[in-house]
Amino acid sequence: MENKHRTTGELTVIASDISIEGKIEVRHELHLFGKITGEVRCLEGSILILKEGSLVDGKIEAETLIVEGFAKGEIHATKRLWITSRGKVAGLVKTPGLQVDPGAVFDARVSI
Repeated sequence: MENKHRTTGELTVIASDISIEGKIEVRHELHLFGKITGEVRCLEGSILILKEGSLVDGKIEAETLIVEGFAKGEIHATKRLWITSRGKVAGLVKTPGLQVDPGAVFDARVSI
Protein backbone atom coordinates (compact mmCIF):
# COMPACT_ATOMS: atom_id res chain seq x y z
CA MET A 1 0.00 0.00 0.00
CA GLU A 2 1.14 3.52 -0.59
CA ASN A 3 2.31 5.93 2.10
CA LYS A 4 -0.17 8.68 1.18
CA HIS A 5 -3.73 8.83 2.40
CA ARG A 6 -6.71 10.55 0.92
CA THR A 7 -8.04 13.56 2.75
CA THR A 8 -11.73 14.33 2.69
CA GLY A 9 -11.48 18.12 2.77
CA GLU A 10 -12.75 18.58 6.34
CA LEU A 11 -10.58 17.81 9.34
CA THR A 12 -11.28 17.33 13.05
CA VAL A 13 -8.43 17.14 15.56
CA ILE A 14 -8.70 15.78 19.10
CA ALA A 15 -5.72 17.09 21.06
CA SER A 16 -3.39 15.01 23.24
CA ASP A 17 -4.81 16.43 26.48
CA ILE A 18 -8.36 15.25 25.68
CA SER A 19 -9.82 11.95 26.98
CA ILE A 20 -13.27 10.86 25.84
CA GLU A 21 -15.48 8.05 27.14
CA GLY A 22 -18.40 7.02 24.97
CA LYS A 23 -19.23 6.91 21.28
CA ILE A 24 -17.82 9.15 18.55
CA GLU A 25 -19.19 9.35 15.01
CA VAL A 26 -16.89 10.82 12.35
CA ARG A 27 -18.22 12.27 9.11
CA HIS A 28 -14.94 13.38 7.51
CA GLU A 29 -11.32 13.06 8.64
CA LEU A 30 -10.26 12.71 12.26
CA HIS A 31 -6.72 13.03 13.60
CA LEU A 32 -6.64 11.69 17.14
CA PHE A 33 -3.78 12.69 19.45
CA GLY A 34 -5.79 12.01 22.65
CA LYS A 35 -7.57 9.00 24.13
CA ILE A 36 -10.97 7.46 23.47
CA THR A 37 -12.49 4.68 25.55
CA GLY A 38 -15.60 3.35 23.86
CA GLU A 39 -16.53 3.32 20.20
CA VAL A 40 -15.38 5.26 17.14
CA ARG A 41 -17.60 4.92 14.08
CA CYS A 42 -16.46 6.53 10.85
CA LEU A 43 -19.06 7.01 8.16
CA GLU A 44 -18.42 6.03 4.55
CA GLY A 45 -15.69 8.16 3.00
CA SER A 46 -14.20 9.10 6.37
CA ILE A 47 -10.65 8.43 7.49
CA LEU A 48 -9.31 7.95 11.00
CA ILE A 49 -5.67 8.58 11.84
CA LEU A 50 -4.47 7.61 15.30
CA LYS A 51 -1.43 9.83 15.80
CA GLU A 52 1.63 8.87 17.85
CA GLY A 53 0.72 8.84 21.57
CA SER A 54 -3.00 8.33 20.93
CA LEU A 55 -5.15 5.46 22.21
CA VAL A 56 -8.49 3.98 21.26
CA ASP A 57 -9.60 1.28 23.68
CA GLY A 58 -12.83 -0.18 22.32
CA LYS A 59 -14.48 -0.68 18.97
CA ILE A 60 -13.40 1.04 15.75
CA GLU A 61 -15.39 0.97 12.51
CA ALA A 62 -13.72 2.83 9.65
CA GLU A 63 -13.26 2.71 5.93
CA THR A 64 -9.58 3.61 6.28
CA LEU A 65 -7.66 3.47 9.55
CA ILE A 66 -4.04 4.56 9.90
CA VAL A 67 -2.43 3.69 13.24
CA GLU A 68 0.61 5.59 14.46
CA GLY A 69 -0.61 5.32 18.08
CA PHE A 70 -2.37 2.40 19.83
CA ALA A 71 -5.65 0.74 18.84
CA LYS A 72 -6.91 -1.89 21.28
CA GLY A 73 -10.13 -3.83 20.84
CA GLU A 74 -12.36 -4.76 17.93
CA ILE A 75 -11.34 -3.12 14.64
CA HIS A 76 -13.26 -3.27 11.38
CA ALA A 77 -11.63 -1.38 8.49
CA THR A 78 -13.77 -1.86 5.38
CA LYS A 79 -11.03 -0.76 2.93
CA ARG A 80 -7.68 -0.80 4.67
CA LEU A 81 -5.78 -0.83 7.92
CA TRP A 82 -2.26 0.56 7.89
CA ILE A 83 -0.10 0.17 10.99
CA THR A 84 2.95 2.41 10.69
CA SER A 85 6.34 1.62 12.19
CA ARG A 86 5.34 3.45 15.42
CA GLY A 87 1.84 1.94 15.62
CA LYS A 88 0.43 -0.75 17.88
CA VAL A 89 -2.71 -2.85 17.38
CA ALA A 90 -4.10 -5.47 19.76
CA GLY A 91 -7.41 -7.32 19.54
CA LEU A 92 -9.65 -8.54 16.75
CA VAL A 93 -9.17 -7.15 13.23
CA LYS A 94 -11.37 -7.49 10.15
CA THR A 95 -10.18 -5.85 6.94
CA PRO A 96 -9.63 -6.66 3.25
CA GLY A 97 -6.42 -4.59 3.10
CA LEU A 98 -3.69 -4.78 5.72
CA GLN A 99 -0.27 -3.11 5.81
CA VAL A 100 2.02 -3.63 8.79
CA ASP A 101 5.25 -1.65 8.56
CA PRO A 102 8.51 -2.96 10.04
CA GLY A 103 8.74 -1.95 13.69
CA ALA A 104 4.96 -1.98 14.25
CA VAL A 105 3.46 -4.03 17.07
CA PHE A 106 0.63 -6.25 15.84
CA ASP A 107 -0.96 -8.67 18.32
CA ALA A 108 -4.33 -9.51 16.84
CA ARG A 109 -6.54 -12.17 15.41
CA VAL A 110 -7.17 -11.21 11.79
CA SER A 111 -9.97 -11.92 9.34
CA ILE A 112 -9.17 -10.83 5.78
